[in-house]
Amino acid sequence: MIWMAKYHFKEVDIMMLFLLIILLIGYLVLLITRYKKNNNFKINGTIQIIQGIMWTLITIDSWTTSHAVVRIAYIIIVLLSFIAGFQEFYKCK
Repeated sequence: MIWMAKYHFKEVDIMMLFLLIILLIGYLVLLITRYKKNNNFKINGTIQIIQGIMWTLITIDSWTTSHAVVRIAYIIIVLLSFIAGFQEFYKCK
């Protein structure tokens, strides 16, 4: 039974790695686009939302091995990223 749990965690780690790589590529594309388009609010908001998603994945991945203070810091960073992203979208309107 233990070997099944270890195998399952390896699959989750690989899936998490793929998700982070895909988000990182999208993030880098948006950063390049932002510098070419001179700070478009929609692009900035999308960048912040993607940062929030990446921080959420990192938080989920390391939740069991981190201390309470680190967990609180992760939650704050995730919330600030999403809040900043939604504020940028609100500026568009």
